[in-house]
Amino acid sequence: MRISALLLAAALPLASSPVLAQRQSTDTAALSPVVVTATKVPVPLGASTAATTVLDGAELRARGVSTLMDALRVVPGITLGRTSGPGSQTSVFLRGGNSNFTKILVDGVPLNAPGGAVDLSTFTTDDVDRIEIVRGPASVLYGSDAMTGVIQIFTKHGGPRALSLRAANRDAQYDAGATIGREVLVAPTTRVHGSLNGGYHRGNGFLPFNNQFRNAVGSAAAGIAGIRGTADLAVSYADARYHYPTDGSGQPVDSNAWTGSTRLSVSASALGRISDRLSTRVQVGRATRLRSASDLADSPGDSGGYYSRSHGRTVRQLADAQLVAALPWMTSATLGGTIEAQWARMRNWSEFGGFPGTSSFDRSRTNRALYAQLSSGGAPLTVEVGGRRERLREGSAVNTGRVAIASEPLPGTVLRASLATAFKEPAFEELFDAGYSIGEPSLRPERNRSRELGVETRLPGGFVTLGATAFDQRFRDLVQYRYIAPGISNYYNVVAAWSRGLELEGRLAPVHGLSARGSVTLQRTKVTNPGNGSFGALEEGKALLRRPRRQGSLEVAWSVRRTSLSLTATRTGARDDYDYTAGTRRRLAPFTLLDAAAELPLLGDATRRSLALTIRGENLGGARYQNVYGYATPGRVLWLGLRARD
Repeated sequence: MRISALLLAAALPLASSPVLAQRQSTDTAALSPVVVTATKVPVPLGASTAATTVLDGAELRARGVSTLMDALRVVPGITLGRTSGPGSQTSVFLRGGNSNFTKILVDGVPLNAPGGAVDLSTFTTDDVDRIEIVRGPASVLYGSDAMTGVIQIFTKHGGPRALSLRAANRDAQYDAGATIGREVLVAPTTRVHGSLNGGYHRGNGFLPFNNQFRNAVGSAAAGIAGIRGTADLAVSYADARYHYPTDGSGQPVDSNAWTGSTRLSVSASALGRISDRLSTRVQVGRATRLRSASDLADSPGDSGGYYSRSHGRTVRQLADAQLVAALPWMTSATLGGTIEAQWARMRNWSEFGGFPGTSSFDRSRTNRALYAQLSSGGAPLTVEVGGRRERLREGSAVNTGRVAIASEPLPGTVLRASLATAFKEPAFEELFDAGYSIGEPSLRPERNRSRELGVETRLPGGFVTLGATAFDQRFRDLVQYRYIAPGISNYYNVVAAWSRGLELEGRLAPVHGLSARGSVTLQRTKVTNPGNGSFGALEEGKALLRRPRRQGSLEVAWSVRRTSLSLTATRTGARDDYDYTAGTRRRLAPFTLLDAAAELPLLGDATRRSLALTIRGENLGGARYQNVYGYATPGRVLWLGLRARD
C-alpha cells in the first residue's frame, strides 16, 4: 500500500471514526500498530513521518518487565541513567539531549515539572496498554519540553481480569499487580468500557543499610464509544518512597535520608464526528506532583553536617482542542489550540553548622498556543508541514515548525526526511528567586534545530524489516548556573552543543510465534560553547556527559499457545561522567545486561481461567557496572511468581 494512501486513510477515516480508533488503540497486539503521538490523530505506524517506536504493555508484562526504565532500554536513541538500584532517580537522554529535553505524557497529560525533567523511577508497567516513543523534535504539537522527543504512556482502558504475584531471591523484593476490566455492548453500535489497575513494589535494596523502597501505583478508566464519537476519562496515581545512604560520591554513610513523591494525573477527552470530512477532539487534563525529602542528623551528636527537609508541589493543567478536516486533492488538515497553566510551590528548611535557614517558592505561568499541521499526499509522495506559535510569560512568544516528506519509491520501501525546530521554556527556579538562588526573568527559551533522514524496507515475504535513521541536532541558548557575587543572577543563556547519530533497526518474524528485534545506535555529542564549564562538567570540544557513542539491544521471543520465552541483551558503550569530589572527568566502562523470562501454563486453557508460572532473570551475566560515577548497581536477580487470568 502506498504511503500516501495510508496517511490519508489514517488522517480522515480513523480520526472521524472513533469506534475503530478506540478498538485499535486498545488492541495493538492483534492489529497493525497504530500511533497517535506523532500526529495527534491515529495513523498506522508505517505511515508516520517521524521515527516512532511502539511498545505493547501485554508483551512487556509477559517478559516480566515491571519498570518503564527496563521497557525503554531496547528503544534506539535512548540512554537511561539510574543512580543506583530500584527506586533511585532515573533519567532519560533521548538522541543526546539533556534529561529535561523529553516530554513525558500519560494519556495526553504532561508530567514534566515546568521546564524540567521527570524522574522515571516511579513509572511501572502494571497499568500500561502501550508506550509510544517519538524520536525527534515535537514542539509543533506539544510545545515546550519536547526538544528531542516525546514518550507517551497510554493506560489500560479495559481487558480481562488478572492477578500477578512474584518475589525475588534477594533484598526482600516482591511485586503484586491486579487488573479488573470489562467492555459491554449496550447498543448495536455503542460500547461502554471500564477498568481498574493497581500494582505494589517493595524491597530492602542491595546497599548495606537505609536502602528500602516502595512504590504503589494505580489507574482507573471509563468511556463510551459510538458511531458519532467517543468520550473517555482516565486517572493515574503513584506514591513512592526511596531511602538512600549514599553521599555525593556514592559512598554509603547516611542512616536516615529519604525522598518521596506522589503524582496524580486526570485526563478527560472527547472525539466527535461532525461529518464525513470533519471531526473534532477536545481534551482537558491536570497533573499534580508532591515531592518531599528528609536528611536530618544521623544521631544527637551529629552537629557538623548539612540537615534539610523539603516539600514541594507542581501542577500542570492542560486544555487542548483540535479540528481535523479532509480537504480536496488528498489533503488533510489539523488545526488546534492549547492553553496550559503551570504552578509550582516549594518550601524547605536547612541547617549547616548550627545556622538555620528557610526558603520558599510560589510561582505560576500560563501559556497559550495555536498550531496547525497540513498533510498532502499523492502517490508516491506525502508532504507534511506544521507550525506553532506559543505565547509565553509576560507576552513573549516563540515559533516552531516542522517540514517532513515520505516517499515509497518501491513497494515496501519508505524514505523519510524532515527539518524541525523545538524549544524548552526555562524552569521556574531559573527564572525566579528561589531562596538560595537568584533567577533571571529575561532568560530565553532553549532551542533545538534538527535534520533527519530515514529509510525502512520490508523484504519480500514480509518476514524481515530493516530501517536506518540519521539525525543531526543543534542545541543553543542552553541555561547554565553561575555564581559571580551576591545579588547577581545565577542563570544565563550561553551553552551550545550538537548531537549527531545513526539508528539502525531490524525486525524478524520467520514463523508464527517466533520474533526477533534488534537495534544499534551510533551517536556523537560535542560541546561548542561551555560557558563557565559548570564546575568542569562541560568542556569545549568534549562530549556531553553520560551519552555513550555506541549502544545496542537484541530481543528474541517465542510464544506458542500460553507458553512464552524471551531473551533480551542490551549493550551500553563507554561514556564520560564527572567526579564532583575530585573535580575531574571520569570514563565509565561499557557493560552488557542479559535478561531472560518465561511464562509456563499450570492450569486452564486459552478460553477459560488460567494460572501460569512466571520466571525472570535480570543481569544474568553478573555485570559489574555504573550508570553514574561512584554509585554501585545491583547484581543478578531472579524472580519467581504466578499470574492468573480470567
